[in-house]
Amino acid sequence: MGSHLEATDDQGNNQDQFSISNGSSHCHSPFTAEFSELLSIMSTKTMLSLMSTQQKHLAKALWEAENFGGKPLPGQMKEVYPKRDYYELVLMMEHQRQWEEKQRYCKAAKSC
Repeated sequence: MGSHLEATDDQGNNQDQFSISNGSSHCHSPFTAEFSELLSIMSTKTMLSLMSTQQKHLAKALWEAENFGGKPLPGQMKEVYPKRDYYELVLMMEHQRQWEEKQRYCKAAKSC
């Protein structure tokens, strides 16, 4: 999704053109650091209880994609990232998604 620019073609006609956004319009939750800290002290069991089935599948797919298809050889075990890191990542993504949804709602309702 890019920012909207106006361009002119060779005949002098105005055309719509899209460019890559600089991300400045992307709103990040002011509580990202606090949420990340909370996740770092939360048990994996509690994290899993907060996740939907789809989120668990996403975390597993990301883990497998980065960890030898989920079946590392014995010599590769030192290079395997813990699954917990991916649970945290998915929960952080969900936290950000919910924050952005709230911001869109508040903007549309002109409140909050």
